[in-house]
Amino acid sequence: MGNHKINTLEVRQFWEWFSKNCQNFGVDFSNAELLEKLDNWVTQLGDFSWEVGPGKAKDNALVISPNGDEDLLQDSKLIITSAKDCEGWEYYYAKPPKEKEWNLIFSLETSEGEIVEVDASQWEYTLLQYEDGMFEIIVKAPDLQQLDEADKQAAAEILLDGILGEEARMQTICAIDIVEKFEEPYRDKAGNIKYLPNHLKTLVKE
Repeated sequence: MGNHKINTLEVRQFWEWFSKNCQNFGVDFSNAELLEKLDNWVTQLGDFSWEVGPGKAKDNALVISPNGDEDLLQDSKLIITSAKDCEGWEYYYAKPPKEKEWNLIFSLETSEGEIVEVDASQWEYTLLQYEDGMFEIIVKAPDLQQLDEADKQAAAEILLDGILGEEARMQTICAIDIVEKFEEPYRDKAGNIKYLPNHLKTLVKE
């Protein structure tokens, strides 16, 4: 991933298309045909993922995400920088953090195509900091034991993107380890996952 060179002409064509169709996605984005076209456009631009949904300051938001690949972050920034104004829309080059009131419950599509609901409100974590300033996070999520390792990672990334934002997650967390219980050295250092953002801020300032 990250080898796709951004074609600025394709980026301009994408925004021309989007600006002409941005009011046609339907109530609650019910226009499946238009969503499929959006997916085709984003796929053509590179190895990005995308989301549409309610905005923070405006009614709607479009996220064109580097899909967890930091090598693509500058490319997604370039795409969003080229955006054309559309009434009622705001844009993000990475998945923004959820609102503070988020209850840490979300849906995950597994590698088998099954949709499962994940409640991460009681997950616990501890951090290991490396010399380069990056962190490994060990997450205690016993309710994920029925999932395979790839799906566990995907669930953890969704959670971390939701509480930190995708860009901050990529730039601070270099490894995610999912466990059913903590080993002895980490048990007394663990805290509820909702405290992670403030904890990271204090560690980064030190």
